[in-house]
This record gives sequence, C-alpha cells and structure tokens, in this order.
Amino acid sequence: MAYCVKLLVTDSLEKEKIETWLAHPFFEKLMLRDDLETFCNDEIIIIIMEIKTPFDWLKVRRLLKKHPNLLLFPLIDASMLQTAPIVIELQLPSLFIKPISKHLFYRNIKKVLDSSNRNMVTFEQENSADEQFLQSILREEVALEQMKTLLIKGMIPNVVYFIQGFVLSPKREENEGWQASSVIQRKFMKALSTIGNDVYFLPFRKHLVFTLKIPKGIAAPCYWEEGEKTIVELIDLLKHRYGIQLYIGVGSIHRELSGLKKSYQEARTARRSPPRHRLSLRYFDEIPPNLSVQTSIDYIAEHFAENLTIQQAANEVNFSPTYFSRIFKKETGHSFVSYLTFVRIQKAVWLLRHTDQTIEKIAFEQGFNTPSYFSTIFKKVVGLSPSEYRATREIIFI
Repeated sequence: MAYCVKLLVTDSLEKEKIETWLAHPFFEKLMLRDDLETFCNDEIIIIIMEIKTPFDWLKVRRLLKKHPNLLLFPLIDASMLQTAPIVIELQLPSLFIKPISKHLFYRNIKKVLDSSNRNMVTFEQENSADEQFLQSILREEVALEQMKTLLIKGMIPNVVYFIQGFVLSPKREENEGWQASSVIQRKFMKALSTIGNDVYFLPFRKHLVFTLKIPKGIAAPCYWEEGEKTIVELIDLLKHRYGIQLYIGVGSIHRELSGLKKSYQEARTARRSPPRHRLSLRYFDEIPPNLSVQTSIDYIAEHFAENLTIQQAANEVNFSPTYFSRIFKKETGHSFVSYLTFVRIQKAVWLLRHTDQTIEKIAFEQGFNTPSYFSTIFKKVVGLSPSEYRATREIIFI
C-alpha cells in the first residue's frame, strides 16, 4: 500500500524538523508530495496541517470530505488548544502540539503504518488525543492556562492515580501468553466503566498513571466508597487470578485540568508513604498535615539506617518522647517503631530490585540486626520473602 505525505506547515522550523525525520530509513514507505490532486484512489494520504486560526478547522473538514482515504494530523500552537476538542469530533488519529517532539511524531506515524486500514487506526487511536492532552499537562509541556476550557468528551478528570507493581511469576505470564500491563488496563477500564466512570491511562516514564473524575459532593478520593470498593476488589482479583501485585497512590481532587500536575505529584508521594489503612491503596489526603510530625518524618527518612531512637526523633521537634509517641501515632496511624520499620523495608525493596547486593548486606545496611529478622519483617510487610520478591518482575508500563 502506498503512503503519500503532504506538509501544510508554514512554520519553517517545524517543517524542517518533520522533513528531516521523514528522511529516516524507517519511513521509506512514505513519499512527500506537493499536489493533493495527483493522488491516486488507492493511496493513503497523510497530511500534517498547521492550525493557526479557527478557519483552518473548516479547511480540515473540507479536506476530509474530499479525500476519503485521508489521515490528517493537526499541528497546533498552545494558543489554539481551546479548539482542540474538534480533533475528537472529527475522529482524527491524533494531533501534534508545537514544538513537535520526535518521540510523539515517530510513535503516531508508526501506528498509521502498522495498521492495515483507516478504520483500525481510528479505533486504536480513539483516545490518543485525550491522552496526549493529559500527558502534556503532567509534563507541563504546554501553557496550562490555555487548557482550562478544554472538554474531553464532556468528562474532565479531577484526580490522578499512580500505579506500580510486579508479576509474581514471570514464567507464568510468558507461558500463558498475557501481558501484565495490558491486563491491568483492560480490567480497570471494564471495572470503572461499570460504575459510570471513564478512565484515561497515561504510561508515564515506566509507570502507569490514570485519571478519573470523582463525583461531585465527595471532598476527597478516600471518601469515595464506591470507587474504593471497585479498585480494591480489582487489586485482589488481579493478584489471585494472574499473580499481579499492584500498589496505587492517589492524589487530591483538583477541579481544573491544570491541577492534575499537582495531583500526579501527590499520587507519587502517597505511593511512597507508609499506609494508613491499605498497603495497596494509599491516599495523599491521609498524609498527616501536622508540621511537627512532618519534620519528624523527614528526620526518619534521613536517618532510618542508623540506630535511631524515639528520643532522637522527639528531640528533633522539641517534644517529650511520651507526647511525641502519642501525637505521632494519632497523625500517622503508626507507632514510631512501626513507621521506622516500614521506611527501612521500603528502601530494602528498592535495593533488592535494582542492585545485586546480598540479602545479608541489605539487611545490615537498613538497620536490621540479623538477616533472619529482616526476612521475617520483610515477609510480614510485603507478603513475600526477600528472595521471593527478588524473583518477581517489575511491571514496566511503556
């Protein structure tokens, strides 16, 4: 099948970049053409068109009507983002936001080349424009004030969930022919749709982020009983049916799209924080706001590998050990010893995953007196022994 490309781009810098990328051997099937009228009926036409005014969208409509085989990618400036929902209305494969990135250009054009027909492209990319907008917000790649009026299919997400996890048996995943990242997204989409909530998945670096809209009248995600019940049941199902263990951090609710960046940062913080109730689902809103407790938490994070005592932590915030113990337990839900142990185990988890250090060395470096005691506490917190955890596979969401 022939693919012909037309660049309707007046921005010389952007046009030069695109022409350079199209010269790559990977795009040898693409032929740059100047005249739309010379295209044959059996050719797939790819147009990258710069959108500078609202009138340009009318030109897009006319081109789509005239050329049924047309695949059109708008190239828009941040100042035109308020018109971007037209991309969804016209069922375009995706869009590019100036300055165009090489990674997104290759990824979106590659999807076109890998698809056998127009219908498949449209179906596979149905939410790509939405996802690209949301990823742009998280990366702060566009002017956020321009995004406030954006409507995404009438559903503006207001909270971010941050997911990490591992597969208990990588061999089982391989033998049974499923992929953990795909299973997770399918199951979450199905489960959340049953309670009337659209979910947008955003692979972000090597982790997975998804956004939801928490219903009106709910002050924080931790009070959304229906949503929590659905997600907790799904976490349990994935663990027992597939051997997939997930850990989710949840940010606060933000009523404007620009607030999703902060919700994302909060979700990451929640994911790293000792749990108030569940290890598998942690909320930023449950992190203690007390400044003295936060100071002591920071002190623990810095000195956890030392022979740290409650007296030292209390001295850091000028409290008596008795008063410190009481307020620390009230605010965090943990005793000082329990909290310190969790922080040590958390560091040990990272070392087991990312280094070749022996379990004995990791145990001593994190402040545990003996490897056997370390293994006992590790299994109590994580559910696996250190050696069993090391044999699992981290899920990479790319």
